[in-house]
Amino acid sequence: MIPRKAALQLTPKAREIFRKLIEATSSEGIKLKYEMSSQHALRMAFKFDLIKDVKKELSFEDEGVSLEVLDDGVTPKPPAESWSDNLPKLYIDSGAFMKVLGGKLDVKINPETGDIIPLLFDREGNEMDPNA
Repeated sequence: MIPRKAALQLTPKAREIFRKLIEATSSEGIKLKYEMSSQHALRMAFKFDLIKDVKKELSFEDEGVSLEVLDDGVTPKPPAESWSDNLPKLYIDSGAFMKVLGGKLDVKINPETGDIIPLLFDREGNEMDPNA
């Protein structure tokens, strides 16, 4: 079954950064994960991983979110049109899916380290805490 709309909205900034990152690294996509923090003990964190081989690194349960927009330049390409287009996507790990469902994803770049930090917002616009 193909969903009618993406599980997660992307801001234009996030969409642009993901496209550039995928192009610069010759990756096939980016995966959003929800797992134990590597910096803080006993805390959960959202994390991005580059995908080099979609067939090996994704499971049937991971869901793709298109990085493309329709001809109007604003509306995200719906899953029905992007499901099998073989274009790079942001993939939501099955372990993160329910946590981010219906939310919005933005990114910020740490000026000191250059790290890309995910900022997730719920449907009401509140920033989501991975530990909540």
